[in-house]
Amino acid sequence: MNAELKRLAHGVLFPALGRPKVPNWVPSRIEAGLGGFVIFGKDVVDGPQFEQLAAELHGLRDHVLLSVDEEGGDVSRLADLGGFSMPGNRALGELDDVQLTRQAAYQIGLSLVAAGIDWDLAPAVDTAVNPLSPNGIRCFGADRAMVSRHTAAWVEGLQAAGVSACAKHYPGHGLSGTDAHLATPLVDVSREELLANYLDPFRAAIGAGVDSIMVSHDLVPQVDDVPATISKVLLTDILRGELGYDGVVITDALEMYGIADVAPLPEAAVRAIEAGADALCLGSWAFLDDVDVAAGALVEAVENGRLPLERLESANKRLARLGTRTRADLSERDNGLGERLADQVIVTHGDPRVRSDAVLIIRLEPTHSPAAGSSGWGVEQLLRDAGKVVESIGLSGQTYNGPGMARAGVGEFRSEYGADSQVVLMVRGAHRFAWQEKLIAELHGQHPDMIVVDMGVPGVDYSGFAGWIQTFGSARVCSEAAVRRLLVS
Repeated sequence: MNAELKRLAHGVLFPALGRPKVPNWVPSRIEAGLGGFVIFGKDVVDGPQFEQLAAELHGLRDHVLLSVDEEGGDVSRLADLGGFSMPGNRALGELDDVQLTRQAAYQIGLSLVAAGIDWDLAPAVDTAVNPLSPNGIRCFGADRAMVSRHTAAWVEGLQAAGVSACAKHYPGHGLSGTDAHLATPLVDVSREELLANYLDPFRAAIGAGVDSIMVSHDLVPQVDDVPATISKVLLTDILRGELGYDGVVITDALEMYGIADVAPLPEAAVRAIEAGADALCLGSWAFLDDVDVAAGALVEAVENGRLPLERLESANKRLARLGTRTRADLSERDNGLGERLADQVIVTHGDPRVRSDAVLIIRLEPTHSPAAGSSGWGVEQLLRDAGKVVESIGLSGQTYNGPGMARAGVGEFRSEYGADSQVVLMVRGAHRFAWQEKLIAELHGQHPDMIVVDMGVPGVDYSGFAGWIQTFGSARVCSEAAVRRLLVS
């Protein structure tokens, strides 16, 4: 195999690590030219461990790019490092102050610099026009002009800290209610609509000098008959041609069903590079075998004349620009900003104070998105830390068999701790799930003295309950802000 061709093929690949130390297979693939890694939650134990891991990976070669999904809010890897938490895009959109958005992104960037990250696969700049979008909490909102303003501010703030930003998920799946991890989202708009306004957030990101754009697995049937990931029309003709973008284009994970159901990894890898992508995110469960398969497919495609060598060369040249920004002074870190923003955005209705020593939490679990990593969210442990006796009932679409469990749980709890013991209903985007809306209505009829803590996208009116708290996200600082309201004397 031609050594230079092998290097170019490896240079566009970004697999996962899969563990909190350097796996045995990594050094040889770095030597072969591997572009770098996407860091996921399972790679992170704490700050010192990850800083050492990043240093070891960077030490294997001069230019090894480490990237991560750090959006703030519900999609955060930094939270696992300890000490840092920031509300996400939905909260920033509710505040609608671009200076605050710029500051939040700058602080995220400084924390990434401290951790040893070169490239942040954020912000999500989808416009959540579909209220059933599984990504609604990760979006600034449903108004395209507002999303565009905050997109530019977020990109500017992050990159000012010295970390490359990545606007995602081109062309934008806020119109779809489908999670691309599970199936191919449908975005049924015309080319004219795309260019007229649908792509405005990406125009804003480009105008702000964004270093990279992530292409999603959206199918735009009026434009092409294949997902955007492998669409030359969407990547080369529109993004490169019409929008004039010359930065890095990275795919969303190729293991996601949104593309895997259309093309297996070796075929998707070749077709994405053919279409105009520069970097291939292989996915959180993509390791040694997937690297070898993808690299082999790219080499074979060049050798048999299907893929021009120049396409791999131009991709590698673009990737060489990443990780070269001047790092800002870490003395400017302000780990208190997240707490201040969470307190500023939170909204309370009625009387959400917990006066009893014992609290029952009824948690209605949304469908878990793999993008969020750990599904942990809520106020239980924080209330325990404050000295409350906390019991919990968790219900999901798989475990819910009617309201009997919740009713019985409330009855048993109040029989044990007293009729005045507080029940707190925790929800995130309940309007997306018919079973949750039905259960909430029945609980309201029987226990209107409950308190609701809503940590998702607004969609249900809980004003009929005794108290209601809206946090606009489930970042740790948002949970802490909610508990401060629950425990106010």
